Amino acid sequence: MSRRYSVPRSDPTTSLPPEPGNRAPAIDVLTGIRSSKPTFYAEYRHTAESLHRSLQAIDHIANVLVATAQGPAELCRSVVRATAEHVGADSTVLALRPNSLPDAAIRAVMRDPSGEIHLDLSSAGPSLLARTRGALAGTHDGITELADGTVVVPMVVDGDELGVLLAYFAESRSLEQTDLALLKILANQAALSLQSNDLLARSQRLHRQASTLYDEAEQQAADLADRHRQLAETRHSLDSALQREVIDHERHRIARELHDSVAQHVVSAGLTIEWCRAEVDADSEVRRRLDHAKALTRSAVEQLRAAIYAIGHTDSEPDQGLPEMLDRLTTFHLAADLTVSVRVEGRPVALSREQEQSLFKIASECLFNSAQHAHASRAIIRLSYAGDWLRLSVNDDGDGDPDVLRRLADSNLAVRDGYHRGLANMITRTAELQGSLLFRRARLGGIRVEITIPLSSVREENRVERLA
Repeated sequence: MSRRYSVPRSDPTTSLPPEPGNRAPAIDVLTGIRSSKPTFYAEYRHTAESLHRSLQAIDHIANVLVATAQGPAELCRSVVRATAEHVGADSTVLALRPNSLPDAAIRAVMRDPSGEIHLDLSSAGPSLLARTRGALAGTHDGITELADGTVVVPMVVDGDELGVLLAYFAESRSLEQTDLALLKILANQAALSLQSNDLLARSQRLHRQASTLYDEAEQQAADLADRHRQLAETRHSLDSALQREVIDHERHRIARELHDSVAQHVVSAGLTIEWCRAEVDADSEVRRRLDHAKALTRSAVEQLRAAIYAIGHTDSEPDQGLPEMLDRLTTFHLAADLTVSVRVEGRPVALSREQEQSLFKIASECLFNSAQHAHASRAIIRLSYAGDWLRLSVNDDGDGDPDVLRRLADSNLAVRDGYHRGLANMITRTAELQGSLLFRRARLGGIRVEITIPLSSVREENRVERLA
């Protein structure tokens, strides 16, 4: 572009020189050429063309810088487009080396001769692919112009060549320094953008991995804490169970010792006292003292039985049903040479605590009599729930006589005679349960004691207790 300037001339009517502010511009200011020779126009045109290309280069650089904010894909499109438009290349390629920037979103961009831009090299011809691979395989100290019309511009960041920007010409040509500077700027700008994209993608990937690992670590920490809590609870439970086992074992041992030794000795003392009573006159003072001693031995036996039961069944233990209570008789409340088994038939019915205790004490008394008086070695406790009735029976293989027990029960001698206090207690408890007490010959050969109570009275009593 050229501009016209009108040079003011001095008034011919005056000889005053022109004022300094109206002085004509010098030729070097107008054209940049310090010459007033007639041949200056050719140099002016050359300078104007160089200025025009420089302005174009600045415009391309500005477009590329603007595209930087739109992401690496748009930036690479702008680079190959600006390269082709500025130097007039037939094709341009921007490609990264295979091992560089592995997380970059763009690996290669190509502008074909028709001006269409591709984000890969799948549509490139064999010649273009061969030139690109050759350029990527080598290293370059700077911009290289090859004899086949290829201009190779290395993409360098911090001394590392990350890839190349290639311009292909159908005919070999030489580029000016301004063009080479532009290509270098475009290549470096693309390298910086792709490196930033790679670093961002890598940091995001690492962040995701770190988040995943952190979540896994938190989950593992929570699992470990839960397992530690479970382990602590298990250890506490085991310690408590071990303590209970030790205490139960010791309680059972003491109960057996009291039953098998102390209680037997007291019973033996009572029998001895009874033998002595028979040898003394009924009205003598010795007889009265022996009666008192007999009463004391019976009281001691009852207290021993209560103590044995208290040791074997503490308040700290959970409440159990009648089948479980009877099952405890297989381990204590019996002589060492008596084997006891429990059999339950039918569906158990809930009883009150007093009813269960009464039936339990009846069964315990039967076993005591089987072991101490009938000399039995085996006993079977059978608990049956049949319809509206509950039946509890104790069978042994001893040498007892059921007829004797029936006569004692029918004559009410067991109630009046303190010697048969155990039998009297069984009769009284059965009556309180509104049941019946029978003595028969057992299939095992000994005595069968059978208690039958109506479940209707049990349900009515339970209903009254709930209402109360």
